[in-house]
Amino acid sequence: MTERPKPETVNVAAYWRGDFTLKTPDEEPAEPSLNRLGRSGITVHGRDLAVLLAPAYDTFRS
Repeated sequence: MTERPKPETVNVAAYWRGDFTLKTPDEEPAEPSLNRLGRSGITVHGRDLAVLLAPAYDTFRS
């Protein structure tokens, strides 16, 4: 039986006080997430959901 790594301890009180720093990725992926995920398989009026959400996703990224 292999040992599982212990999860990182989180100080909940510090979190709610706002005593934390968000980590930013060292490098942004070359390709947007929607492109890496591909088609969702969910369609709305015959169009893939990923295609319909792409403009909103691009707006959030910019």
